[in-house]
Amino acid sequence: MVDNKNLHEIISERIKGVKSFAPEAIAIPQYIRDNLKHDLFYWQEEALEHLLYYENERSGLKKYPTHLMFNMATGSGKTLIMAAAMLYYYKQGYRHFIFLVNQNNIVDKTQNNFINKSHTKYLFKDKIVIDDKTVNIKEVENFSDKPKEIEIKFTTIQQLHNDIHIQRENQLILEELNKRDIVILADEAHHLNADTKRDDMQLELLNTEISERAGKEEIERKGWEHTVINLILNKNRQISGNKNVLLEFTATMDEDDRVVEKYKDKIIYKFTLKEFLSAGYTKEINLISSRFNKKERILQALLFNWYREQIALKYFKEGNESLINFKPVILFRSKSIEDSKNDYKEFLNIVANLKVSDFEFIKDIESKVDEGDSLHEQGRSKTLEILRFIERENIFYSEIVEWIKAKFVEKNCIITNSEDNKSTKTEKTTEEQERLLNSLEDKNNHIRAIFTVKRLTEGWDVLNLFDIVRLYESQNKGGKTKGTPDATIQEKQLIGRGVRYYSFDYKDKIRNKRKFDDDMDHELRILEELNYYTYDEESRYISHLKEELRKDGYIKDNKERKIFRIKDDFKKTPFYKHGKIWLNKQDTNPDRRKRTLENIKRDFYNGYEIRRFGFKENKFGFNKKDDIERLDIKDELQWTVDPTPKFKYFDKNIIYKAINIKAKSEDSIFQFKNLKREFHIETIDELLEDKFLGDFEIPIFTGEKISFDDISNGEKLNILLDFLGKFEKELRKIINPHIGTPFQPLSFEEVFGKPKEKVVEVDEESKNLEIKLKNTDWYILDSFNGTSEEIAFINYFESTLGNLKDKYDQVYLLRNEEVYKIYDFEKGRGFQPDFILFLKEKNKRMYYQIFIEAKGDYLKERDEWKEEFLKEITEIYGEKDKLVYEEDLYRLIGLPFFDSKDTSKFHKEYQKLWQK
Repeated sequence: MVDNKNLHEIISERIKGVKSFAPEAIAIPQYIRDNLKHDLFYWQEEALEHLLYYENERSGLKKYPTHLMFNMATGSGKTLIMAAAMLYYYKQGYRHFIFLVNQNNIVDKTQNNFINKSHTKYLFKDKIVIDDKTVNIKEVENFSDKPKEIEIKFTTIQQLHNDIHIQRENQLILEELNKRDIVILADEAHHLNADTKRDDMQLELLNTEISERAGKEEIERKGWEHTVINLILNKNRQISGNKNVLLEFTATMDEDDRVVEKYKDKIIYKFTLKEFLSAGYTKEINLISSRFNKKERILQALLFNWYREQIALKYFKEGNESLINFKPVILFRSKSIEDSKNDYKEFLNIVANLKVSDFEFIKDIESKVDEGDSLHEQGRSKTLEILRFIERENIFYSEIVEWIKAKFVEKNCIITNSEDNKSTKTEKTTEEQERLLNSLEDKNNHIRAIFTVKRLTEGWDVLNLFDIVRLYESQNKGGKTKGTPDATIQEKQLIGRGVRYYSFDYKDKIRNKRKFDDDMDHELRILEELNYYTYDEESRYISHLKEELRKDGYIKDNKERKIFRIKDDFKKTPFYKHGKIWLNKQDTNPDRRKRTLENIKRDFYNGYEIRRFGFKENKFGFNKKDDIERLDIKDELQWTVDPTPKFKYFDKNIIYKAINIKAKSEDSIFQFKNLKREFHIETIDELLEDKFLGDFEIPIFTGEKISFDDISNGEKLNILLDFLGKFEKELRKIINPHIGTPFQPLSFEEVFGKPKEKVVEVDEESKNLEIKLKNTDWYILDSFNGTSEEIAFINYFESTLGNLKDKYDQVYLLRNEEVYKIYDFEKGRGFQPDFILFLKEKNKRMYYQIFIEAKGDYLKERDEWKEEFLKEITEIYGEKDKLVYEEDLYRLIGLPFFDSKDTSKFHKEYQKLWQK
């Protein structure tokens, strides 16, 4: 490797450069996007871009055979990346795939993901089409010689090892495997590296059978290092012509030094749990510690379950169709299999005999439920929220009792233990139980309560789990020792399963991301929280659990509620009393559906000008004087490419690249889900048909008489990008449901008069800056908390105060705490700029309202539309027209994104404020 860096660090640095001059080189191929059922999250796109870059021979990184690791957090969607990788390697000529894991239940779950088209968690489109051919995925036990479809074998390491080393009819034979090019997808690979840590590296008896009673170390040493790595991936040390691929996927990397060194050149992408949790795509954890007995904790969880469903039902009735099938699930955890069986029976008895008087215990909420300062210990206040709802809505407890009795009948409950299981140590589930546990979100799935010990700590995907109840009261063994008890680790793993976010719509918020971190009192916030209930007399157990959750980033002690107010001194100023703040609103698009694609085609004009260096290199000899002169006069644009090219004349691969690039923008119409919705197409190829884009003409003007074939592929890509950009603007006029209105004035009191309370992550840097800002006359709020980029901007801004005060007699900066919102003109998308700078020119009634967004480099691409909107504001209200209110004039200016690592673009526009 180079410069002692890890593979993913090297690729990450290189990709930044590639994106700036040749983004199409790592653009995710359209056939991948077209054939996946779900859109990719930004981190999944990055992971695939890293793979595409590595596989490009010009990267100089690719090794044969290929062995890579994706180290990504639980719940971040590793399986969708596997599905995308299958499509990619199929396109590269691979037909044989092995899905490999360490547990049978994970094998069963993944079969649904890859081959069961009727399952809700199937990851591909109903029909996979690549190069105009339908591609089938077929589960096999043995690979065939020349299959046209994808053949995939699902197995465990133990079974694969035994298939190879023990001769049985119709089982895999190593010699046959080594004749083929194989892609191995290894899930949860953190179970697969024990041999790396061994100093003796024993090799005896490696070819013997692995029994069902074998320990984890034996399975890993024999099955992983020997069979998977040496015999299959490396084809028993075959040196040349080995094109095998092994992609490992894990959430947890072993920290052993030898493992770290071994995977230094293999980890191709890293997305940690802390990064995933910070991104806001998970539920928030609420630890409810109490002195309630077992029955009372069960009833408390049932009360929360009832409340969640009532809130979802309320918003569904108000028109939120995304909540139509909402069904919250509770998990009850017992200490042993025998306890679980007894708890299951006890629960059914409690429900069957439930009475209104059983809820009398809730009156002791103040004394029996703990409440901490942390955001993650709000059990008492959240329970009181339910009681207020019951009172406000005039609900009788008898209604709640009847609801619980109807919803939690025995057929709606499941225990992770089949009736024929004789073991007292290992839980065993039936095939039907597995099906129900892996489809809890399905509208036809009736399960509402799960009873388990540790069966579901790994390999379980669930979105609608909202409550986990620890039924036993004893401290986990080892609680007073330095080591963390295994049971506590298992409970952390269960919580890791439960934090996965249940997606729903709300206004213009992102569907699969938390929506109410800045509005904690909103009713729907309850759908963004995972409750964990435990009995804890001395708070000793909860301390252990908090420590474990804190290690992995599940909870943060620095999260707290904070109130932001306008400073009293600023409220006394004429600027606050008489000045205006301008904003716009979201409105219905009056042109929606009034025009058709034919109207656009008739009225659309998309001329493109090639001024220089747009032809193929062999068109001119650059060492000849006359050719240089001819290049210099291209600006005259005397020629038109004849005949006028049409969209369908461009090569498909260039069209795909252009669409891929355009699809990266947030909510781009060229994302396949949007194209499918608006044009009712099934494949991108249909866009080339005359009834869609194929017949659109693209006039090309040049400074030289040339043909269409003389234009370089790079220039053709630019032509298509220009065409698609203009076409999207026209299309938006007929499909966008909303637009942004012109700006109108409001008083400061109307917009910022009320204090804003929100949850923030406080750090020392923010605290120190807050103390400083409280004593300034130019910062408007009495509190501050911000990101590193926002802190960097304030420090940058302070260094320019002298320049501003030379020209303006009033200079005020306001940090927008999710109060002020504007909407882009084209689509009506909401945008809350980080800062607003207010200026008043000396001796003039000229005011400026300047929008500033502090944006790190990694977010720029996804928020490109915001920067474009800021530019539009400047063009309309900062350059062309002034806004007038009474006798005062206003200009609105949107600046480029502020990036602390490169302020040049921002500073170029910002300094114009005092240079005019």
